[in-house]
Amino acid sequence: MKHLFFLLCLWGITAHAQRNFIDIDTLSWSIQNLDVTTFRNGDEIRNAKTREEWIECLQNGIPAYCDYRNDTTLGRRYGHMYNWFAIADPRGLAPKGARVANNRDWSDLYIYTNEGVYNWANMGLVGQRLRSKEGWKNVAPGENYFEFNVLPGGYRNENGEFTGLGTETAIWVRDTMSYGVVSQGNALLSPFALFHGLKQDVLFTNDGKKTGCYVRLVIGKEFGLASKMPKRTDEEFINGYDPNAEETSEQEESKKTKKRPRKP
Repeated sequence: MKHLFFLLCLWGITAHAQRNFIDIDTLSWSIQNLDVTTFRNGDEIRNAKTREEWIECLQNGIPAYCDYRNDTTLGRRYGHMYNWFAIADPRGLAPKGARVANNRDWSDLYIYTNEGVYNWANMGLVGQRLRSKEGWKNVAPGENYFEFNVLPGGYRNENGEFTGLGTETAIWVRDTMSYGVVSQGNALLSPFALFHGLKQDVLFTNDGKKTGCYVRLVIGKEFGLASKMPKRTDEEFINGYDPNAEETSEQEESKKTKKRPRKP
């Protein structure tokens, strides 16, 4: 039996956004979907209720959130759905001390959760293992490993329509290649994890920034928020930018002391 335990009101998480967290391998994950309506600095996030408002935000790169069918009761149960520009905004969607779970975090979770699965098709059981045991309609119940409790909260599709309540859900996977540069070009990456009640595995896919998905947090640093981080081009991200590899003080000092060429 894997060792796990709850971390309630973890030190470092601001009081207005305290969450339940659980240790899974080397990471501490939230076991509820995020439901904040402001960024870390207190700025409000736009509540895009109508289909027209949702599409407007996507087309203009405006951070936005919504509840399923704009029902606050469902919002309290499943959390809020956010567009890509909300999770990538440099003001920080996650409260201080946490980050939106990124593709490295999800990769570690997938490998750890799928441990011990051996079959001829090499089929994963991550979706089945992480889904909640209750709430899924006319589908196979989940096993709720680690009390991760993935609920069938549906998602908002590319047309601004709500779909999937009771049978599937989508959770953002923050792409590390676009840390530090928020652009519609980077939003095309926008991967998310799709859980379906009839699928044993979880599908990692994207649709070019158009989906409204839920968010899970991981305790740790949110990259790309500090003003000291230099702007980088899309090409540099594509060629393997590592958000963990910050410039050292020696590198910064070298840039400051670099001599200019003499004029002839």
